[in-house]
Amino acid sequence: MYIAFDFQIQNTPDGYVVSAFVAETPSTSRVWKPLRNFGGRQGDAIIYKTEDCPRLNEFNLKNLINRYRKEDKWIRVNGRKFVKQIKI
Repeated sequence: MYIAFDFQIQNTPDGYVVSAFVAETPSTSRVWKPLRNFGGRQGDAIIYKTEDCPRLNEFNLKNLINRYRKEDKWIRVNGRKFVKQIKI
């Protein structure tokens, strides 16, 4: 079970990464877990952090944490729809 307390955007060598500050129960320790990498798309990362992250439920949060791959870069298409950036 994950409980998110805060979200942040990190500018890493791999791109702009949105992370969640979560507590993993039954442990009481809190750690930053990456959710999505937006590559060089800072605007998409900001919108995701401010609009989409507060709406994440426990299931979505757990799924994003477990499926995170730093190689996968995401692009916002419209509204809440995202697609993986294709490597050329």
